[in-house]
Amino acid sequence: MNKYLEDQNRVMREYGFSELINARRVLSKPIIELPLRNQERMFYDLSRRLMRFAGHTTIAYTIIPDMERGKFMRDECSARAANLRDYIEHKGNRNVSITGVSGQGKSYLTMHLLSKFEDRQRIIFSFKPNDHEVHLGIPVIEAKECLPNPFRDINAFSEAYMTAFFGEKVSSGIQLQQTPAFLQEIASQSTDWKSFMKTISDKRKSASKNQIETLNAIEQNVKSLVIEDMGNVELANESTVFDFSTLPTKQSQNFYAELMLRQIYREMEERKRKDVLVCIDEAHRLTKSYHTILDVMSREIRDKGMLWIITQNLIDILPEMRANFGTKFTFKLGDADLQILSYNQLVRFSVSVLQPIQFTDIEFPESQAFTPVLTYISDGSEYRETQKILAAVKEERMEEGAGGRGKDMDYKEEIMHILSERMSYATEMGKEISAKYGISKDQAKLRIKSILEELKNNNEVGRVKYLRDGKPIVMYYSKSPNLTNLHTGMQSQAVDILNELGVSVNRISTTGERGAFDIETDFFMVEIETGLKHSMEDLKERIAGTNLRVIIVVPNRELIDKYRGLGERVMVMTMDSLREMLTEPEKGVLS
Repeated sequence: MNKYLEDQNRVMREYGFSELINARRVLSKPIIELPLRNQERMFYDLSRRLMRFAGHTTIAYTIIPDMERGKFMRDECSARAANLRDYIEHKGNRNVSITGVSGQGKSYLTMHLLSKFEDRQRIIFSFKPNDHEVHLGIPVIEAKECLPNPFRDINAFSEAYMTAFFGEKVSSGIQLQQTPAFLQEIASQSTDWKSFMKTISDKRKSASKNQIETLNAIEQNVKSLVIEDMGNVELANESTVFDFSTLPTKQSQNFYAELMLRQIYREMEERKRKDVLVCIDEAHRLTKSYHTILDVMSREIRDKGMLWIITQNLIDILPEMRANFGTKFTFKLGDADLQILSYNQLVRFSVSVLQPIQFTDIEFPESQAFTPVLTYISDGSEYRETQKILAAVKEERMEEGAGGRGKDMDYKEEIMHILSERMSYATEMGKEISAKYGISKDQAKLRIKSILEELKNNNEVGRVKYLRDGKPIVMYYSKSPNLTNLHTGMQSQAVDILNELGVSVNRISTTGERGAFDIETDFFMVEIETGLKHSMEDLKERIAGTNLRVIIVVPNRELIDKYRGLGERVMVMTMDSLREMLTEPEKGVLS
């Protein structure tokens, strides 16, 4: 082995994508190096034969149909080095999953593959103390030093909480129904954990018994999330390993990992980061949840970068998410995972006979005809010295002369921060900014109004007349195509009204989810319409697909006419009318 490792001029020919998928035709027959007894062929140790390929991924053998016996057989071939970067990049979908039971070689393969993409920005999430990712030679940041402020994005706060504490889908339960609405409402009134806890205490005073139980559960859970001194973190545009292992609990690790993923993906959508490789080790922490941003990323990241996930089991990945990985490198699996592979018996057989450090791609393009079995043999070069770095924290800019607290403040930036989280109006934004920087509300409101007019003229924000508590106000929202805070804010308000009036909410759709009503109950469906869409075809399809009454909620009375005429079972109303209708059921509108 040493003579191969010491030869610095050694260049090994590696098979690319086209050669791999045609391997049955181009691989030569083997030099005879096998045990004499056929029954031993499946189990002999390949490492000695393949030592010359140390540091490379190698085709060890292939599995083909056995025409005579109607089963499958191992077809020996001369080992060839494989270029897995070329293989991954020539698939239309560059997302990669690496699965397999513990001790089979996932870590070494992951390090090998990441080293092959060293010209890309690689963002890696690591959860185990001193895990292999922190020895890649990529700068490591302890996550506790650069946690995103959870109160910057209310929807992200809610989804991260649900991912951390409701990891797997729960079909029913009053607490699950009420939790998202409570989280968004409480977080929208909070600037830090102290004010969050105070808001919970205030809400408990007027809550019902079921609501108190939900509030108590939220309060107890968030105690494990409380981290002081969270700043406005500026993440570098360089390859980075985020080490979450120093956070105190598994829930806090998952919560802040979800928040950081959302921050990074938002920057990718805004093209602040381009062609990024995001790699999540121990991905089962997030992939079992229907609330994680990984579901959206797996579907939509292809034109922005790549998503790689590493976990032990295929069943750790939700089926909808699992389908969005174009390459699935798989080591030895357990029985439950093998059952998933029953759709292709050749692939299932191939995985069932894998030995340690052997793997295959269960999405191999020619898997109906044959499956190549690959192996990666470490040459010790994966582990490198790694620099630990400190996160760069961006200082908040404050109003000059505001009690001597700071220098200058960028009103436009503050407004866009608020509108990236939720819809809002000038008075509300004025209160928030004045409280944050210690300036007068009138001073803040005056500056905000002029900035909002400028932002509207530049088409960066939109505004809509909105009925709130019977009073018309002008509500502003971000016009970024990736943000839907007008819709999200209205949905949250509608859920609050339903929960407050004791209506059982069965399901709340997530942002970007298609084909489902925004809110579902036992007796009627609720659809939030902002008036910004030009086509109503998808809405008509949803209405046609249910026998229940449909309530369409719009921001103001002027939009009601736009949605009339969609059927006898459809009612169109403002948020105030929704509350009034449910408060006075004797009118019979829901019967």
